[in-house]
Formats: sequence, C-alpha cells, structure tokens
Amino acid sequence: MLVNLNLDGADIAVIEIWEDKVPEIAAKLREALPFPTYLQHGKLTGDLLLMQTKILADWENMFYPEDLAEQVAAEGTEIRGAVSYYGPRQQISIMYGNDIPPEPLPVSGIGKVVKGADKLELIGLKTWLEPGMRVVLSLIDSPVDEEPT
Repeated sequence: MLVNLNLDGADIAVIEIWEDKVPEIAAKLREALPFPTYLQHGKLTGDLLLMQTKILADWENMFYPEDLAEQVAAEGTEIRGAVSYYGPRQQISIMYGNDIPPEPLPVSGIGKVVKGADKLELIGLKTWLEPGMRVVLSLIDSPVDEEPT
C-alpha cells in the first residue's frame, strides 16, 4: 500500500506500508485514510518525525530501536526513511536522518519512504523549531518509482 504525505498542500513524500508484514495495522490505516494530522518532532529520539493517527492497533513486526541502531551500524546501512507505528500513542514515525539514540520502547516497523526522503531532512529541522505543520495522509492508487537508496 502506498501513502502520500501532503504538507501544507504540497505532495512531499510517498510511504510504502508493508501489508505482508503488518496486515492488521495496514488494514486499519487503509480504512482510516485519508486523514489530516500534524507534524511533531521526537525531541529525545533522534531524527524522527511524528504524526498522530486515527487508529489503534497492537504491535506487529515489533523491534526495539536500540537493536536497530546496532544492526545499522554493523551493516553500514541507513535508517533514513524507516517508518514505524507506536501503538500506545497512536503515532506514525518517520526517520528523516540516521541519528538513532538508544530507545528502550518497542515499535512496529511498518514501511519505508520510497519517494521524497531527501525532502524530509529539511522538514525535520523545521519541525524541531516549529512543530505543528498540517499534514494529510492519503492512499495512492498507482505505483510510483522508488528512489535509489
């Protein structure tokens, strides 16, 4: 499933939700979309954008960010563009950079940004200083070309 992230009227990014890895979360998102929300910044959790959702779902494809940080460091890969869902707060998060501080709480890995990840870093910095930009999340009907990672 592809989700469009529209910020203040401009299409900014496309998120791929892994329906095979998180079928319940994906189904609840599909049913709830489209919906408006607001961007926040994870003040203590690295390069992280947060968006409140309309859904409540249990963990699927669960991991601990501190474990992921070790894996990324060992493999020499990037975490930028990773998309997670944190059920207790009903939030979707997007890693816009590669700063992953230790975080002892589990999250559900639900997808990745497949287009527009480069734009999110500047948006992340702006959100740090001025949280509350309006975002609309909506379904995309047709496939998009992934950007090289």
